[in-house]
Amino acid sequence: MTTTMTGLESSAMFLWQDVQTPRKETGRNCLLDVLLILSVLLATGCKRASAAGRAVESVSLSNGIHVVSIYFPVSTNVSIFTFVPMGLASDGPGQAQWSHLVEHLVIRSTVPADSAQANAETLPDHMRLDFYGHVGNWQEGLSHHHRWLEGSPFTEASLAAEKPRVIAECDFTVRNLATHKFAMAAWSQGFRHGAKHVALKGDVNQAALADVQHFRDARLAVSNRVTVCIVGGLETKAVFAEVKKHFGGLRLDGNLPPGSKLVSTNLDLTWDLDARHLLVTWPIPDFRQERHAALMVAAQALNLQLGSDADLKRQTGMVFAGADLMTPEGTFFFISASLRPGSDTGAVRQAMLSQVERLAADAAGVTLSAMIGRQLAANLAEVPNPQMLKAQTPVGMSPAMLEGNLGLQLGMHEHRYAGYKSRLAKQLLEVSPGMVQKAVREILSAEKATICTLRPVEP
Repeated sequence: MTTTMTGLESSAMFLWQDVQTPRKETGRNCLLDVLLILSVLLATGCKRASAAGRAVESVSLSNGIHVVSIYFPVSTNVSIFTFVPMGLASDGPGQAQWSHLVEHLVIRSTVPADSAQANAETLPDHMRLDFYGHVGNWQEGLSHHHRWLEGSPFTEASLAAEKPRVIAECDFTVRNLATHKFAMAAWSQGFRHGAKHVALKGDVNQAALADVQHFRDARLAVSNRVTVCIVGGLETKAVFAEVKKHFGGLRLDGNLPPGSKLVSTNLDLTWDLDARHLLVTWPIPDFRQERHAALMVAAQALNLQLGSDADLKRQTGMVFAGADLMTPEGTFFFISASLRPGSDTGAVRQAMLSQVERLAADAAGVTLSAMIGRQLAANLAEVPNPQMLKAQTPVGMSPAMLEGNLGLQLGMHEHRYAGYKSRLAKQLLEVSPGMVQKAVREILSAEKATICTLRPVEP
């Protein structure tokens, strides 16, 4: 529902990258400004504030819901985020973007379209449902989240209203050369389900109410895969007591989607967007395995290289790398590029692969590995003091937005990495330039890459 510039909420976008634009109707900022601030503070040698005055605690309910409380003692703001496993890279065959459509319909099941209190976002690996309030109405927010997870019925009127809104977000990213999120949805249909043409708009337009509601019931709320994060001026004890009362009796009957037989060749796909996009992917060890930390650092080092490649920037819009493309079949490293009209797809592909080779061969390309590793580890483990960041926040970013974004990032990490977060942070602190280069050489070679091109149907 949030209009998205890249759709990526990687474990820490580094220095130069855009992540999301705010949803226009709510004015909510996203992770971009916060991550930029944190990165600049670290890069310039500023010390991170201690955790004094901020409390982060978590508990798991008997039904498998993981609850995270982030307490800012002087705040009167409250943001509530629920993370669920439904995402664009796990949609079923011929159901491209159905998760995105479900996201819209879930929010609209309890909140009118003109409300500024709720928002949501569907990413390749998960969905996030948001409520923005204060210490006086946060129980109302919990009630919305309860009903969203419980499965409030959808309506034909809501379905008819939300379909064009879902499609409008596709068109927005096309105009802004930022089609990453929807390219991931299309890639999933081709790589996971064997599609040759992907109807991102068409699948949404053809979705029937009963089918979409069944899709929600089957996939949205899965035990041990739901994280509720409450951020702001609420003491943890009160949060846990109230959340247990609201959520403890919920039954989470959904299931994770089954794996598919992956296509083993390069993909030349058409789609119903008026845009071209290029994805290069590699299967990689997931975050439970030791080598993943080096690949996370490699992704951010590669982003710095991609961002400084003037020739590449002339031919692309948004272009970046990540190690967090998670599907039912496994985890993938990716480089993603929106292509400008008239650009040479082959030249862009070669430029991206050349930057990977440079990272593997040139020690200068990984000299920042230790700093990047510290940054990523800190983002996993720490909640900065909003007061420390206040002077660096952009004009128009309110304290509520800043607190919410800080909490959103930590909540996303809790959801993605669960009990492995502390171990992953420790591994990130230990990453060396040699470890990064070895992982790139052995796992991200050109011979092991899968190339996916996306283009409109020829007239």
